[in-house]
Amino acid sequence: MKRNRIILSLIACTLTLTGCDDQIMEWQKANGNINSSEIPLELNEKIALYSSIKTYAEQYTPNMTIGLGLGAEEYISNANYKKIADENFQMFTAGNAMKHQSIVQGDGSLDFTTVDAFLEVVPTDIKIYGHNFIWHTQQNQNYLKNLIAPEVDFDSSGDGNYCVNGSFENGMENWSSENKGAGIEVIDSDDAIEGEKILKMTASSTSTKEYDLQIITDPMPTLTNKKVQISFWVKSDKDGEGRLSFSGMTNNYPYMNWTGSQSSWTKSFNTSTNWQLINVIPQNFSTDFEEGGTTWKINFDFGFKPNVTYYIDNVQVVEYTEGQAKQFKAQFATRGTTITYTPKSDEEKKRILLDAMESWIKGMAEHVGNRIQEWDVINEPITDDGRWRGIDGAFGSTDSEGKADTAPTEDTTNGLNLNWSNEAGNGHFYWGYYLGKDYATKAFEYARKYCAQGSRLYVNDYNLETSPNKLAALIDFVKYIDENNATGQPIVDGIGTQMHVTASSITREQIDAMFQTMAATGKLVRVTELDVALGTASPSAEQLELQANVYQMIFESYKANVPEAQQSGITIWTLSDNAAEHEYWLPDESPNLFDGNYNRKHAYKGVCDGIAGKDISEEFSGDDWKNISSEEESTSEE
Repeated sequence: MKRNRIILSLIACTLTLTGCDDQIMEWQKANGNINSSEIPLELNEKIALYSSIKTYAEQYTPNMTIGLGLGAEEYISNANYKKIADENFQMFTAGNAMKHQSIVQGDGSLDFTTVDAFLEVVPTDIKIYGHNFIWHTQQNQNYLKNLIAPEVDFDSSGDGNYCVNGSFENGMENWSSENKGAGIEVIDSDDAIEGEKILKMTASSTSTKEYDLQIITDPMPTLTNKKVQISFWVKSDKDGEGRLSFSGMTNNYPYMNWTGSQSSWTKSFNTSTNWQLINVIPQNFSTDFEEGGTTWKINFDFGFKPNVTYYIDNVQVVEYTEGQAKQFKAQFATRGTTITYTPKSDEEKKRILLDAMESWIKGMAEHVGNRIQEWDVINEPITDDGRWRGIDGAFGSTDSEGKADTAPTEDTTNGLNLNWSNEAGNGHFYWGYYLGKDYATKAFEYARKYCAQGSRLYVNDYNLETSPNKLAALIDFVKYIDENNATGQPIVDGIGTQMHVTASSITREQIDAMFQTMAATGKLVRVTELDVALGTASPSAEQLELQANVYQMIFESYKANVPEAQQSGITIWTLSDNAAEHEYWLPDESPNLFDGNYNRKHAYKGVCDGIAGKDISEEFSGDDWKNISSEEESTSEE
């Protein structure tokens, strides 16, 4: 309200013509003073006078829907965020809440807690766009891998340690490492807890993340409905820090009481120059073996601090019996465990995964029922070089460190290794690798069968405005689905283009060409995730104007090149530049219509003008600003 009061006082000053001489001189006419309706408006005053986005959409583009991609949790918890979203948009797309990894649990059950809370508070006149059924990321990889994992046979002897070579007497045998820091080796030591050797590993000078220095056990058998006790000895050449994380647990990153003497559960434990015993039972700390899993691993993560050398010895993993905690001693022997894997056949895997796909799509679609009638059935199926993801060795994605996904490996000795990134909250799974091109047709068949009658089903991808070859490949993908699905008729209703564009490089020619090509398919055309990045967290007025022009240009091109009957609409991706919305997506890029404080930006005007096909602000006058300012002033004083 302070800004409005300041501007109102300036207007009042010019109307009374007392003081403010420079402004009086600028606004006088040869034959006398101007009236309030003729006072020119500043840009921020014009933007404030605009109505809501959906007001203009209803007036100028009633055939299409203007949507917003948002975080369901933010919408539920932030009243101001919700108010702005509700006032301006006709449709919402939940960014993550409806994806496979958010819904499908380790046992295959579906958890709709967040989805239900979201749908409960969205006004019924605002549509919901389903995003998405099948993708290659944000899949519950652990669950899907367990479904197709080989049968496991264990042949064990000795006195109970499931961690083979836990005393490192056989060097690094039965251990692996993807992040070696400044070096990992087994050395002779007179100070060994068990035998004559210990593990030595050193963090690099740039080490800051837990996983920057890491060793991993070989797979160990899952002990269903049982607990395990993990212990090892550790010391360091200076103060250090470490933790255990897992694969194959329901919570792979538990906080624990690492020594048994802590006052609380913590993420990690500290190390010193003295040997310290770490001794935990994971099942006592809100985690357990994943249901249906056959093996699990322990990751020893010591990358928290740079230039620290750690020593580890006598790693023991034993079955725990309540009331009989094992007292670990140096004399504890290492158990010999031989694991033999029997892979499932290709046909078995295909049948299992098709059942899982159908169960997932059916469960999700039937749960939301008629509330959702538009769906991204398959998201991002085409690699940047124009190939089907998961087919013929094409994957096209990496983990956060840039390590590329590669083809899975499987044999009787090592079992199944997917070789696809499985970081927290972002498991990769390429359905097409095991199902072939049938994955695409089956996904649409299931969606058509279980989604609400009349639902519109889409394929969605990115970079289509800058890569004509990728767009052509996506159109061929859609054609294949239409021609090869079991219904015997076209089944794909629309094609979505994400349009994450950069203001300084995108051109009208690129956008026109994309929309023209998409429209030529006869399918519905939807912009599904539009944002315009500026490359800075503190844009200049010129950059903000450029961004507004790009938003307007995209809306105008869409309307000019896509026939009305094919105009599904445009969704803006995230509401504001607030950091809460950009922790992982386009940080410091200022891509949205509202700034970090939820104030309208120049881009807001650009979108509204693009919808209307004209500069709406040309209809505004000084009287309009005077009236709105007076109303806001009155409201603020009440």
